[in-house]
Amino acid sequence: MGVLKYAKTGLAVLFLVVSYSTLYGQLTTSPIQKNPSIHQFLEHNPNYTFQPKFKNKFGRRDTLELPFFDDFSERNLYPDSLKWLNNQVYVNNHFPYQPPTINVATFDGLDSKGNPYRNTINKDFSGPGDSLISQPINLKDSSGFLYAISDSIVFSFFYQPNGLGYHLNSEDSLRLWFKAANNLWVQVWSDGGQALTTKFNHVSIPILDINYLHKGFQFMFTTYTRQVGNANHWHVDYVLLDKDRSSNDDSYNDYAIQNTPSPLLNSYTQMPYSHFSVNPMNHIVDSVYLRLSNLYKDPKTLQIRHQASINGSLIASTEFKNSTKNIDAQASAVRNLPPYSSFTGLSSEDPIIINRMVEVRENGVANDYKRNDSISFTQEFSDFYAYDDGTVEQGFGFDQNTNPSNIHGQVAYGFDIAKEDTLYAIATYFNQAVYDVSRKRFNYRIWKDLSGVNSATEDEIIYESEELFPTYSSVNNWRTFTPHYLDTTLILSPGRYYIGWIQKSMFNLNVGWDKNYGYSNNPDKINRNIYYKTFSNWSNNDLPSGTIMMRPHFGTPKEIYASVKRIDLGNNSIKIYPNPANDIVYLPRVFSHIRICDVHGKQVLEFWNNSNLNVSGLKEGAYFVFLNDNLKRFYTAKLIIHKK
Repeated sequence: MGVLKYAKTGLAVLFLVVSYSTLYGQLTTSPIQKNPSIHQFLEHNPNYTFQPKFKNKFGRRDTLELPFFDDFSERNLYPDSLKWLNNQVYVNNHFPYQPPTINVATFDGLDSKGNPYRNTINKDFSGPGDSLISQPINLKDSSGFLYAISDSIVFSFFYQPNGLGYHLNSEDSLRLWFKAANNLWVQVWSDGGQALTTKFNHVSIPILDINYLHKGFQFMFTTYTRQVGNANHWHVDYVLLDKDRSSNDDSYNDYAIQNTPSPLLNSYTQMPYSHFSVNPMNHIVDSVYLRLSNLYKDPKTLQIRHQASINGSLIASTEFKNSTKNIDAQASAVRNLPPYSSFTGLSSEDPIIINRMVEVRENGVANDYKRNDSISFTQEFSDFYAYDDGTVEQGFGFDQNTNPSNIHGQVAYGFDIAKEDTLYAIATYFNQAVYDVSRKRFNYRIWKDLSGVNSATEDEIIYESEELFPTYSSVNNWRTFTPHYLDTTLILSPGRYYIGWIQKSMFNLNVGWDKNYGYSNNPDKINRNIYYKTFSNWSNNDLPSGTIMMRPHFGTPKEIYASVKRIDLGNNSIKIYPNPANDIVYLPRVFSHIRICDVHGKQVLEFWNNSNLNVSGLKEGAYFVFLNDNLKRFYTAKLIIHKK
């Protein structure tokens, strides 16, 4: 039996990086190189600055006052510049495992732009990683006198090694520093890396040295790590510095939402609405799950409210209802909400975006700290089926170091299609690994049956592409899915089908892997719709938790993953002639911008303000033509090149 491996990536995109791995039975992991979410944000916000200098809107203070608190729930991507001096850490909620409150500060080997430090990927080289430096904090009291040791000032925080990130080892460390009155930084705490740990630990440090009691006090977290990019993660949460505290008290008067609630669909995170509407009750989840945390020292009975709306119109709502069970002191628990049953009869035009909101309270009264008590997010219906939630934590493929190099490897990914429709594209998220496989060949396959699965006696292959190379697609400088447009019309009747690939030698194709499986309340869940084959038998044993980032697209062909806001070309197809063509193709009128892409989505020709296209340089085969006019209307056409 062959060995699969899954490797680490960073959220929504980007590359794999090191050659060492961790075994999971027959599977291994490896980390990735960059942070796609940060790349996307910076592309969309070219004028962004972190504002490293402290700004107080009243202009009367140059330092912060006690208490200092941040649980990172108010920010995404970067920390709050009113509290922190730098922005190297990544604020997110998909790398930690069951954090105290939603969002943490993740430390890795990437700089503030999401790139490897010193542009280096080398597991044998260690150096400084991320740091997080507080703004100056005034440790003088309101009368202008220095606080005293007797004021019981305590610094506390939670931290987690690894989480859902790539593993640490003893060479990696997280360190805490205090700035003394003489402006020297003093290390006051540290911890070494540990492999495969997921627990959040609480640290409480009383300030017992008067050298720290000054107007410009600061603290700083730093990491020392191997230079492996988006890996070797530490997660820090719930940072508090305040007086009149006991260092032995690890409880807080707070409860919070821990994760993004689960999707509204029972099997998929997304699917085409026209497929969903065939039989909605087959696809609506019986309960929406979310995880709540209780940081109090007493049990709590919390109430939950949730709403859903489209374009401002409410389609579902429940008022605050009691949780069925208490949440134990300093613990967390999964709670469920009633299903939404009223999002039927919507427009069938994709995408459809449902805006969702969940809020938690105790006895109808809001908590003192409200930011972590509510969350807003979306449920989308688009033209594809997906098990993944769009965030990439790892990568997936065969391990060339374990499997014989001369055997074939196949991966098949099962989907249950709800209605007859045209499958026009397969979209795959490719990571870029330390091993260059950009010239390694593979073929896409689509199966109706797999031998030995669901009583099938043999493989039934209904589509196979020509040999391809993995294409690392980027949009606006961030990594995204790469579409493969089918070069034949493939109309699928309702039922189960499998998309995937075959490779005729052993290498790690390194397809994106969503560690959260689209259900953040259960990141340990395994997608049993994935099968792999190296010799004669298909198997789904020894799979890691998570799911592949590969999606089948249905309906009218459209340009996908080509811009941040996906362009839906719908039925705006036009006729071009001659078709098939050899040298010149004529359009019905002048178009301001024309792009011709091959069946893998790669642009091969581009024209401006033209009504005829010279395609004599194209090889025989199928192509897609994407056009827009001066009124910003978009059109598409399919082109066949045939050499006489």
